[in-house]
Amino acid sequence: MTPEKNDKKLTRWLLIATIALLVLVLCVQLWQLFGGKKYEGPNGSLVPDSANGPAAPPQTAEPSNSPADSVSPGKTAMIEDVRSLNPDLSFDALSALSAEELEQLYETGAPGLPIGVSAAAQAAETYAGTLEIDSVTSETDPELDETPAHYEVELHHPTFGDFEYKIDAYTGQVLEGAPNILQSRNVPDPGQEIPASGSEKAPASPASQTPAAQTPAAPQKPAPDTQAPPSNAQTSTRQPAATGEEAAKNAAFAHAGVSAASASVTKCKLDWEDGRQVYEIEFWADGIEYDYEIDAATGAVLKAGQEWGGAASGGSGLIGEEAAKSAALAHAGVSAADATGLRCELDEDGGRWVYEIEFRAGGVEYEYEIAADDGTVLKAEQDR
Repeated sequence: MTPEKNDKKLTRWLLIATIALLVLVLCVQLWQLFGGKKYEGPNGSLVPDSANGPAAPPQTAEPSNSPADSVSPGKTAMIEDVRSLNPDLSFDALSALSAEELEQLYETGAPGLPIGVSAAAQAAETYAGTLEIDSVTSETDPELDETPAHYEVELHHPTFGDFEYKIDAYTGQVLEGAPNILQSRNVPDPGQEIPASGSEKAPASPASQTPAAQTPAAPQKPAPDTQAPPSNAQTSTRQPAATGEEAAKNAAFAHAGVSAASASVTKCKLDWEDGRQVYEIEFWADGIEYDYEIDAATGAVLKAGQEWGGAASGGSGLIGEEAAKSAALAHAGVSAADATGLRCELDEDGGRWVYEIEFRAGGVEYEYEIAADDGTVLKAEQDR
């Protein structure tokens, strides 16, 4: 072998040795960077070696499968803020809550662990009797910063529409909502004639007729803190708004079993909800505050709720909505026939109950506040 060939062979081996050394140095650096040798844990996961000394043997105890393993840094900080207020709440339990729930929980001082969105929706569906029906969907919003703390659950049935529920955030108790909605609603036969009222409880006579004349026997008042189930309204053939405001009020009065004379209406507003027009009606009678939604096309009772007690105490000592409207119109010098868009709501202002009235006449928009106890004009504004 010639000296020239020996030199080429030596050069080649030196090059290979240099590359091998560089690879070795790179491997050592990677080993130091990622913590050295790793062992396979009992569940197949890799367990890093200690930074000092020889590699530690794999742990024999089962590794934690806590949800905390996948919690983002931002959510982790929120959980720690909540736990700073209430250390008894575990990290894993709090990690199952949403960021919105954690924020509201922190704002209220973290008094306990709420049941969570999923449990609230399940409680509502169980109460509504729709838990086994796949076509019923739910949407849940936490309201932990309200009193009482609760979850608002809306169930959507493809035929009967939407139903709203309030679930206690810490006990899971149903605070508001209609039970067994499938038992209280019936799908009509194809040839069945749908009544004009759409409900057995809705008035069939003119709006001027009193509820007592429309129903042979007034229904009993529902028990406190419960919501009466929706009436047997047919939803298959909806028409544009046909029920007047007075007829809608009478439908609510008849369902509640009160007379128009004993009711003090605080709100009657025509609005759209889920593609249909409804009257939102609130009134007081005999110490109970009633909250109703009436289908504007059929007069059907879609929602009924009530709450005992309150400052208005059934409207005792109040002049009433009609008297408040008359006082505002008289002060403005406008006749009832010339007023359009007339709205009247009872509200509390500075510890005093007032009627807030709005209407338009002759291109002018009027806003009034009328004292609910004596009819005094407290505020009168005009906007052209």
